[in-house]
Amino acid sequence: MLKGLLSCREALETTIVFKACREWLKRQDADTRAMGELITRTIQDPHFWSEAQEIVSFTKPLYKLLKFCDGDGPKMGEIYERMDNMIGEIKDIMRDSKYVSEFAKVETVLVTRWDKMTIPLHCLGFALSPRFYDKIYLESPTPGGYTRRAPNLDKEVVMGCMEAFGKITEDKYEEKKLRDQFTEFQLKKGIYSLPQAQMDAVTMEAIDWWSMYGSQTPKLAEVAKKVLAQPISSSSAERAWSTFGFVHSLKRNRLNCSTADKLVYIHSNLRLLSRFSESYKQGPSRKWDIDPENSCLEDSPAELEDMRWTGLDSNVEDEEDLTIIDNPYKRIKVEASEIKSQKAKGKGKKQMQ
Repeated sequence: MLKGLLSCREALETTIVFKACREWLKRQDADTRAMGELITRTIQDPHFWSEAQEIVSFTKPLYKLLKFCDGDGPKMGEIYERMDNMIGEIKDIMRDSKYVSEFAKVETVLVTRWDKMTIPLHCLGFALSPRFYDKIYLESPTPGGYTRRAPNLDKEVVMGCMEAFGKITEDKYEEKKLRDQFTEFQLKKGIYSLPQAQMDAVTMEAIDWWSMYGSQTPKLAEVAKKVLAQPISSSSAERAWSTFGFVHSLKRNRLNCSTADKLVYIHSNLRLLSRFSESYKQGPSRKWDIDPENSCLEDSPAELEDMRWTGLDSNVEDEEDLTIIDNPYKRIKVEASEIKSQKAKGKGKKQMQ
């Protein structure tokens, strides 16, 4: 909201100096005139705009992290590192701000919130991501000037992993076996010491890497693939509930559970199939539900104007599902359009009768 307000600053400052605007305000009642004067003083106050710019600047990393967490896909191995980077980015932004002395309070608020939300799986996912052990990655500069540490050198991460192993396993023997295999992985013994394995740890997805090189520690590889495949929020489940509410509405409450489940299943899978379309792989909406770096936060007004938006009067979800599926699924659109045309003809006959 504040970013949109900043983009309209010039238009707002131009509007309040128009004679027509001032004359319209004079014709209003006392309360409206008082509110108009307050709005005018606010628009003309440079301190207000500088404060809005400060808020937009240092909340941008937080917004990007929330956008990342709200998306679908396997992200359990990324959240721990991204949280540290987010705090570092805020520190870098506030270093050049007049509120540099307030960073300690901001950091305390963020860390306190993180302590309430974090679970042992966050630490385990971070420790099972092979690219976080790469020497080049550990030596790369970090936001905020912090020093990167391998997961096995972070006490909090190690304690979280031990707690997660205790909850995952059924007995002490299985937990001991997981710890032993975890040690082999962290110390890069056997197959993990191969140059190919260390190179692919940086270039491959973590789940694919475990599928290829996890034969030496099969139990740990099985746990790693399950943990790293987890989302980090309930947003995906809530989207399914939202879809169910759309399908089984007050006007369609005679649908039985089996039919509603099938419709939700079809709707959700059509959205998944849409990820194989060209518009999802490239263009202004590329990976719109996964990659927060491509959100409208950084898009210029010219790029936003070039984006093709669906009409407001149409059903957005239905059009999206039917139009972005490429062959051989294009027949879905044809069949749906035929059904709609048949329904329209049926309604016309009833009205004539």
